[in-house]
Amino acid sequence: MPTVHFLCGYMGFGKSTVARKLAVQYNAVILNDDEFMRDLFGRNLPEELFRPAHEKVSEFTWKLGERIISVGTSVIFDRGFWSRQSRREAVERAGRFCDSLLFHQIECDMETAKQRVLNRTQIDDAALEINENTFDVMAHCYEPIGPDEGLNVIYYKNTLPLF
Repeated sequence: MPTVHFLCGYMGFGKSTVARKLAVQYNAVILNDDEFMRDLFGRNLPEELFRPAHEKVSEFTWKLGERIISVGTSVIFDRGFWSRQSRREAVERAGRFCDSLLFHQIECDMETAKQRVLNRTQIDDAALEINENTFDVMAHCYEPIGPDEGLNVIYYKNTLPLF
């Protein structure tokens, strides 16, 4: 049965690394909004342009995910699902086209995550540019999955450096 996999975790937690492993394990297609954003708009889109562009990319990946599921292949949404609201919306939307939904909560301490993101920005020309201020400002938006959310969740402790 095809499954929609949602990767949940803040930037630098290791979601994309887990996604690549899951893609092999489940023979699934990864949909990563950051990769589409970078490929379409470059590494450093100004904030006033980033949000509307990201909304379009997000809508595109949802539609693509639905098509992938419709042909019997699992899909991995590698996008973070930082808030309870985003997870509720994801369950509601994916539930319209798939009966099997699974969240993967990646856990990592913020200092390790910050160093990963800053290192990735410096050494990986294909990564979105994220500076320390952006990392810190956005951190308040992140809420890990709570037990009261009633989601089907697999937890990962991810403390190994990615670079």
